[in-house]
Amino acid sequence: MDFLIQIILPYILLYKYWALFSLTFLASLALPIPAGTLLIAASAFASQGYLNITTILLIVFLANVLGDNLSYLIVRLYGRKYLSKIRIIKKIINSRNFKLIEKSITAKPGFLIIISRFEVLSTLAINLLCGLSQIKYQKFLKYEIIGSVLNVLFYVSLGYSFGDSWPVVNKLIGDFSLLFFAAIALSISIFGKKIINRLSQNIEPEVGKI
Repeated sequence: MDFLIQIILPYILLYKYWALFSLTFLASLALPIPAGTLLIAASAFASQGYLNITTILLIVFLANVLGDNLSYLIVRLYGRKYLSKIRIIKKIINSRNFKLIEKSITAKPGFLIIISRFEVLSTLAINLLCGLSQIKYQKFLKYEIIGSVLNVLFYVSLGYSFGDSWPVVNKLIGDFSLLFFAAIALSISIFGKKIINRLSQNIEPEVGKI
């Protein structure tokens, strides 16, 4: 996404907080914009006196919360209705395995919601799953706020601390993210079937009662 960053960064310098809020909001809502990189860059600019670090913290936190909550609410209210019109997606969300995944997320959504705030694609995916799974709004909001606070503090501290060296730090984070999600994918492939089997055993009695 380097080319996208090169296109976006001039708007941050030109329109400052309006651009930062808009891009962060869109990234949280639905678009795969590298919001973490933007926040690191904006914080680096703040360390050089171009922006105010406190204003960045408040604006980005607000944009994250608004975007995440709106995407969650849209999917919760309308997602299943409209996604079910697409045959392959309807087949997926009505499948037994997807229902087991929903059950797992509904039982303990906190960790997934918090950890997903650190990468834009995982944020969008978890917002979608939480909406489809009808996670209680109060529960989603609580963990989303915790995750957003940690996300903003993490990226801001990196950008502000390293200043001119932020591109190097951003690349290291990008490489770490790839390794992190590769590890998650490997874990899912190894343990996913066992987890689904365990969940299915837990719901068998409930199914038998119906």
